[in-house]
Amino acid sequence: MRFYLVDKVLEMSPGKYVEGVKCISLSDDIFNEHFPGYPIFPGSLMIEGMAQMSGIFLEWCRKEAGYSPRRAALTLVQKMKFRDIVTPGDRLIYRADVKSLYPEEYGVVTVKALKDGKLCAEGELLFTFLEITDPKMLEISDTISAFACRDAKIVL
Repeated sequence: MRFYLVDKVLEMSPGKYVEGVKCISLSDDIFNEHFPGYPIFPGSLMIEGMAQMSGIFLEWCRKEAGYSPRRAALTLVQKMKFRDIVTPGDRLIYRADVKSLYPEEYGVVTVKALKDGKLCAEGELLFTFLEITDPKMLEISDTISAFACRDAKIVL
């Protein structure tokens, strides 16, 4: 993956929810074109950030429950709504709540992005779990997960 759209996972509760943060900076490459003179963080990148965080979380939930490693792959975006503009200097809090989780097959989360406590985006994401056959990919997945979750508070 060329870019990461979650700066840090803040809190996780196995099988229940995850929260993370993304700080929007004017130095982000996207603002060179989106839009000159009026920089707006694209909704598609908010979806990607929430999906990255949710995928890491679902993979972690599977691992905690004793399942073999699999890659969470986003397969469906539903009911996504954008409610406010996000610009450089904003700090987004992403949250994903597990709606359903069948560790051998798929997981569904409801997601939202908050800016200063105000709802910016909300929707639902569906993931399928793909077998990881390449040991290098498994290593990369573990490295990303460990880095993103290094200081996360675990709530049981």
